Amino acid sequence: MSSRSAGALLHNWRLKVAALGLAVFFWGLVQTEPRNQETFSSVPIIVEISDTAWTLAAPPDPVEVDLRLGGPAREIIRLAREGTTVRVQLDAVRSADTLVSLRREWVGLGQGTGLTVESMAPANVRISLERTMTRTLPIAVRTRGELPKDLALASPLGLDPREARVRGARSRIESLDSIPLTPFDLGTVGASGVFNVSLDTTGLMGALLVPATTTVGVRLEDVVERVLSGLMILVDSARVGTEVVIDPESIQLRVSGARTVVTAIDPTLLRVWVLPELLRDMAPGEERRVPISIEGVPALATAVPSTDVVTVRRAADFGGGALD
Repeated sequence: MSSRSAGALLHNWRLKVAALGLAVFFWGLVQTEPRNQETFSSVPIIVEISDTAWTLAAPPDPVEVDLRLGGPAREIIRLAREGTTVRVQLDAVRSADTLVSLRREWVGLGQGTGLTVESMAPANVRISLERTMTRTLPIAVRTRGELPKDLALASPLGLDPREARVRGARSRIESLDSIPLTPFDLGTVGASGVFNVSLDTTGLMGALLVPATTTVGVRLEDVVERVLSGLMILVDSARVGTEVVIDPESIQLRVSGARTVVTAIDPTLLRVWVLPELLRDMAPGEERRVPISIEGVPALATAVPSTDVVTVRRAADFGGGALD
């Protein structure tokens, strides 16, 4: 051995001897730590299917098992705190109804923990499968809550993307006409913006959605109010079969909503009318109180009429006729 090599070995020799001693101490501590056994009840079973042509038709039976584990007490305590699962690996599907024997290596114990699986009860799990299908469907917006009273939507909620691709059990996917968003809470929105919202997978057990989220665009404006007066109430006398008199002849409409929505309303495009079906078989001199209908108000605006019920009278000297 050269003097240089000997010098390297002797350099900081006290620290090296101390480190070696600590390593031996901890190794001995681990080796002498008593091994315990503990039963973990109700451990969830998770089924992972490699064959994408198949998916779960129902939860596994049973959905949980009891595990008997052995190993160092501290590792058992750790696992009890963190929790574990049994991940069934189904690489090939030979039948829609499969009985699988549970394997010990499917239990999540962590790396190098010293824990072992002593037993599993029950030892088998029944897995029901069905064929998958893939569809591209529109995304449906759902909302909850209300905007602040001084704000209103200036345009419908925007979506990007507007469609999602879903793959899952045929019995569930083929009956869908859309994929809903989780309800978007308008009560949390205080300004225009773009918000990420997850798609709702309720009832789509094991389905794969691409994308899993979409963005919702919100355009808000201050709320304004506008009063539209002199809107004549119309009635189709030809369909009623006789001439009638309406009281009042016109109404006032109080419209509120986002500024651009309300100011863009053209009063000449609004229609206030009485349904002819409500005036069938009126006798001479008869009066009826009937509701009015209003058309042409934008969907994002709120319209409140000065009255929503009018009096319709057939005069005694008006001639009657057969109704359609």
